[in-house]
Amino acid sequence: MPDNSSLFTQKFASAIRSRRTIKPSFYTGAPCPAQVRELIDTARYAPNHHRTEPGRFYLLDASRIQKVGQLFGEVIRAEGTDDSLVIKAQKKTEEWGSATGLIVVTCHSDPSSLLAQKHPQLFQEDYATVSCICQNLLLLFESASICAKWSTGPVWKHREFPSTIGMQNPEIEKVVGLIFYGYSSHKAELRNLTALEKHLVDHTDVQT
Repeated sequence: MPDNSSLFTQKFASAIRSRRTIKPSFYTGAPCPAQVRELIDTARYAPNHHRTEPGRFYLLDASRIQKVGQLFGEVIRAEGTDDSLVIKAQKKTEEWGSATGLIVVTCHSDPSSLLAQKHPQLFQEDYATVSCICQNLLLLFESASICAKWSTGPVWKHREFPSTIGMQNPEIEKVVGLIFYGYSSHKAELRNLTALEKHLVDHTDVQT
């Protein structure tokens, strides 16, 4: 009979394998903000060289979510007048603008700091930390039966985006992801990866 640690590992591995992106158009409701704040706080415990705590989080209300959808539509329309772009812009405006929940996650790295000047690799390390935080958050959502989507749609290119979300330091914050979240009964297909052997060089696999 598996011990508790083995059962936990199996459950955790299952959450990683089964977590799938569910689009906001499938959401029917959202958890309370207090629960989301608690999950964000837990997700922050990610590997962080120099303990810079670079993650910044913007938990948006319905009016700001609607505005973000509008801004993204404008960003897409600015790419041209092709009919497909017009259709895409309208679709994203509606899909994003009506989302039940949205967190904008940014990476805060100050290039003028002594630490950044001493360690030029700090920016990559900080971005990696925030990426880990985003993955932590997705898995926490999954464990709480909350669906989510990590998007990198370039709405941040819009000049009004920083003020819309209340970004504290636009000059030195880089958007890492827009995390949409909500409850949904929609089931996405499981993802099948190629064989591990195609991606792993295993020096411990010594043939006798």
